[in-house]
Amino acid sequence: MAQRDYAALKLGRDGLYWVQYCPEDGRNRIVQLSGGRQRMLTPEGFSVRSRVHEYGGGAWCLAGDRLLFVNDEDQQIWLQPLSCQGRVVPPLRVTDTPDCRYGDLLWDPHRRLVIAVAEQHAQDGVHNRLVAVSPHSGQQRVLAQGHDFYSSPSLSPDGRFLAWLAWDHPHQPWTATRLYRAVLERDGRCHAAELMAGKDATESLFQPGFDDDGVLHVVSDRGGWWNLYRLANGRWRNVCPLDAEFGVAQWQLGLSTWTSPEPGRYGCSLIVNGAGRLLDIGRGGEARRLVAGFSLFRSLCSDSRRLYAIAEAPDRQVAVIAVDRESGALEILAGGERPDHALSSPEAFHCDVGAERVHGFFYPPLEAGAAAPPLLIMTHGGPTATSYPVYRPALQYWTGRGFAVLDLNYRGSAGFGRAYRHRLAGSWGQTDVEDVAAAIGALVERGAVDPARILIRGNSAGGYTTLNALASLGNIRAGASLYGVADPGALRQVTHKFESHYLDWLLGDPEREAQLYRSRSPLHRAEAIRCPVIFFQGARDAVVLPDQTRRMHEALKARGVATELHLFEDEAHGFRLAANQIRVLERELAFYRDQIG
Repeated sequence: MAQRDYAALKLGRDGLYWVQYCPEDGRNRIVQLSGGRQRMLTPEGFSVRSRVHEYGGGAWCLAGDRLLFVNDEDQQIWLQPLSCQGRVVPPLRVTDTPDCRYGDLLWDPHRRLVIAVAEQHAQDGVHNRLVAVSPHSGQQRVLAQGHDFYSSPSLSPDGRFLAWLAWDHPHQPWTATRLYRAVLERDGRCHAAELMAGKDATESLFQPGFDDDGVLHVVSDRGGWWNLYRLANGRWRNVCPLDAEFGVAQWQLGLSTWTSPEPGRYGCSLIVNGAGRLLDIGRGGEARRLVAGFSLFRSLCSDSRRLYAIAEAPDRQVAVIAVDRESGALEILAGGERPDHALSSPEAFHCDVGAERVHGFFYPPLEAGAAAPPLLIMTHGGPTATSYPVYRPALQYWTGRGFAVLDLNYRGSAGFGRAYRHRLAGSWGQTDVEDVAAAIGALVERGAVDPARILIRGNSAGGYTTLNALASLGNIRAGASLYGVADPGALRQVTHKFESHYLDWLLGDPEREAQLYRSRSPLHRAEAIRCPVIFFQGARDAVVLPDQTRRMHEALKARGVATELHLFEDEAHGFRLAANQIRVLERELAFYRDQIG
């Protein structure tokens, strides 16, 4: 059920490049498109993937006639010439720091250095810094340190200024970040760092960057929505004020939702009511929508004539596209194949929860029978993530087997403004469960689903919502947790640095709110779960440790609740191998059929 995916588009002087995920073996490889011909550049034995913050991102950059990338196996930076008489040239290792991971790579052509986020895993803890590395000697210089996290280095066109984001515990990058700009000397020394935005820790900033005139830009939610701002005469000015999200939750590094092909003009990807749009924004702030038929755009870059993006749609596979900014003409450069089977189309869903509203996308079963269909509710991870109305083979698997699917963007999801995104602060395991209950009630009232055959599944944080819903709601017949959080208190003690204080925001201080942690823990509420549950877990998971899932499974099993645990030795947090993804779906379907017929 897995499909090929693309990431990290970059324009070079001799073509367009991207990282291509191959589900057959779970590896990421760099591809060059030049003269209409694709060429795989990454040799066997390598996979381009960073593990900074565990979720990675920004794992490669172009460096003239070479490229630099982070290899998944050792997390070191490697240097590879682009070509040698048409042959793929073996890469050479640049860094030799086994205790360090790298990400968010940025080439500095003025000093011929690669700037990167370095995450050192030492005996006294994990330390994040911004560093500059020589691709020849591997020698490093620290550019910025002292904050808990760094991301998004950006260099002005003349090389004089470096901008970056930083944040500290207990914040996440989607709650409060800081934007710095510093002078970068000719010898690579960084000094006179100036705080440009985020002083009061009241705004989330995303993707700082300079246009060709050296004007600094950044996406900020200071007005309630992630909008694009430019610095003019010492003041930040909103480029195009909209009740829409020009940014996304920065779970990964190296994300790009805007580009400036020329000063004062922008190509922007944004989210409106959970669905994506691509805009061309002119000098006066006027916005023109480009490309109908696609519902998500990411990894934007541009040249003087065209915008390039990775695009997704409800009725086709992921594509690499090019769009003429003047005519709007679309060219699909890679992917974009239409499935050879029927598809269920997403329908925008919303319902009221008290005085508020919850959103999602509803997919009816492909074949409507005389009776109302069973409902499968999907709860995404994060919890600050978003479910978009795009083609997902795993979702269509269910609609093709008679299930209606609700892809729920419970309160706390990104894509609906800052207030909606912050709705889970202190109420995780409660507000999201209320949204599940409200959604079930709304669909049952509409006669869209069978109230006696309600199922729920979720991954990671969505697994937590799923398990709490099973413990709180009496109208769900069965559920599935994929590497889901079962004990938030235990999770906080052992999880990685990036999320180690996230629970303080979602639930509260674990010492002062110990009872709250217990009352919202599915593991400590296992006696309230009376319906069957199936678990899927990666043995190499460093985010939600396998012990949590084992304990949850054993707690249900000891009470005689029908339950299964499937452990995957070759998977971590999120299943990457196609064979394993298929196995999950087939086993989960059989489990549900045992419960509802």
